[in-house]
Amino acid sequence: MTRDGFGRPVFAEPPATTGWPVGSRLCLDAGADTGRQFLVLTRDLPVALSVHTVPRGPVSELLLPFTPLERGYVQEAPVGRRAQRLAQLWTRKEAALRLTGRGELAAADAIDALSGAREGKIVIPGSPARPGGTAYVRDLPAGPRAVACAATSALAPEVRLWRANSPDGHAHTHGGPAAEAGTAAQATDTATA
Repeated sequence: MTRDGFGRPVFAEPPATTGWPVGSRLCLDAGADTGRQFLVLTRDLPVALSVHTVPRGPVSELLLPFTPLERGYVQEAPVGRRAQRLAQLWTRKEAALRLTGRGELAAADAIDALSGAREGKIVIPGSPARPGGTAYVRDLPAGPRAVACAATSALAPEVRLWRANSPDGHAHTHGGPAAEAGTAAQATDTATA
């Protein structure tokens, strides 16, 4: 095992249980939120994971790190879906920033996590301290009242997600586009292994 430039683990040779070809690199990241622990794996692409609990109560005061387009998207939702949309947009931004090494979450309001939803593409603007970059995000099922998102440096044919304390202990494999147009904050990758 080695580490990428941002400290994330990379295995030069994937374990045989993954079913991936010899010579593939296994890239992974871990995330946790309120007693839930997750591990996300990809083949040959660096990956970053963000997991969060869906907030309870009004969301209007939580809209500061979002673009006007994203704020409108959250506010146009039925009241019962606003917190879910807000949390999903936040996990997209955070995963993209983690992937590109920009831990500057204060820059989140400059990142549009909604416009490129069909391809999952998020452009990270550069700053005087760091170059910009591009991340491809994928919404992942994290269970009730939680959202998760994985970001990779290119479109990934599949992403594997494990929930450490899952009752079945199985991994779930997710492929396809990040989200359908018009439903950007809803998880759409549901193929299971």
